[in-house]
Amino acid sequence: MPTWLNLLLVGVAGVAAISLLVGVMMLATSLGRDPHSTSPARPAPGGDAASIPPTVEAASDIWPHSWTHEGPDTPLTADEAHREMQIHRGCRLDECARKASAFRTLIKAGRVTPDSGRMPY
Repeated sequence: MPTWLNLLLVGVAGVAAISLLVGVMMLATSLGRDPHSTSPARPAPGGDAASIPPTVEAASDIWPHSWTHEGPDTPLTADEAHREMQIHRGCRLDECARKASAFRTLIKAGRVTPDSGRMPY
C-alpha cells in the first residue's frame, strides 16, 4: 500500500477516535440529569436566563470535582472522604492534597486508624 494511503487511513482513524471520545464525554456529562427539571443552571420556560447568575454549582454538573488533586474548598463528610480515597487510591498522601484531606477526615470520623509507623496527619 502506498505511504500516502497509510497516512490517510491513520488520520481518519485518529479523527474517528477523537470523535468517539468527545461523544462519550458529552453522554457522560448529560447522564444523571433530568432534561425536564428546572435547576439554577437552567431557567424555567419563559424565564429570563440573564437574571440567573452563573454559579459554581452550574459548572459542577459538567466536570467532576474528583479530577483535581487540590484540597477541597469545604470540609468533606465521611462518605465523601471514603469516595475520594477510592478515586485517589493511586495517589500518595504527601503529593495529593485531596487524598490527604480525605484521609484526615476518615481518621477524625473513626473510620481509619493509621499504624504507628505513619506520619501524624
